[in-house]
Amino acid sequence: MEITKAFEIISDKVEEELTKKGFTKQAVAPSEKEITALFTGEIAYSIVYYTDKKRVLLRSCSMVGDEPDNNWKTVATWLFDPDCDDAKEAENIGNDFVETIRGPKQIAVRQNQKKKKKSGDSNVDPLFLANRMVAYFPKLKAEIAYEKNHYESFRGITFADEKIVPKFKQYVAFANENSLKKLSKNLSDFYNAGDLDVKGIITYIMFNAIEDDNKFNMLISEFKPNEQKIAKEARKLRGKNIKPEKVKKQKKYVADNLTQQ
Repeated sequence: MEITKAFEIISDKVEEELTKKGFTKQAVAPSEKEITALFTGEIAYSIVYYTDKKRVLLRSCSMVGDEPDNNWKTVATWLFDPDCDDAKEAENIGNDFVETIRGPKQIAVRQNQKKKKKSGDSNVDPLFLANRMVAYFPKLKAEIAYEKNHYESFRGITFADEKIVPKFKQYVAFANENSLKKLSKNLSDFYNAGDLDVKGIITYIMFNAIEDDNKFNMLISEFKPNEQKIAKEARKLRGKNIKPEKVKKQKKYVADNLTQQ
């Protein structure tokens, strides 16, 4: 999907909401690195899409006279890859930005909606990650569709282990250093924006499938130092069977009491 069209979908939703509040859209010329939509009123809001990071932000700042003071604060962040995402994803982002602007009254609704998170919180779940990996492994697209059609919920960990890992291992085995560095940067972005499942899939399932230590080090090269430390600690668990937590049995008198009621 063309990013200009996706950005238009997002900004149009925000503009519709802000117009009701007396805001005015200002003209901003796009650049090679970013696309921006600016809205001014009692405060200023801007939507910015960074083409290199494939990330779209909703920001706000105070006004000084008729101009924003440019002390921007990011209030919501989403990843959007025009090679993988479609109009529906752009609409989800636009709706999330609108709910963020509306404020706390919308929180209860947003928490119950799929892929909706609090402002500034992670929005990358295992399905989101899988869709991103389609850019590297096109065959995943059909496998994702099959998974969604045959299971009530996306089995993120199982899917990563069975579908992503074999392709990931083959790619890493033949990729050069520059390609691995680019992949590392993308995975770092997904890790930072991801939920706990995504973080575990990347560090424990995907990285631990790579036997070559040099390749592993290249894969974590673009991660932050503390994230590299986490990945290295997870690597110590390679080959070990981690037993699931045992479910504690309830005491018999609890069952007896329930039976008597």
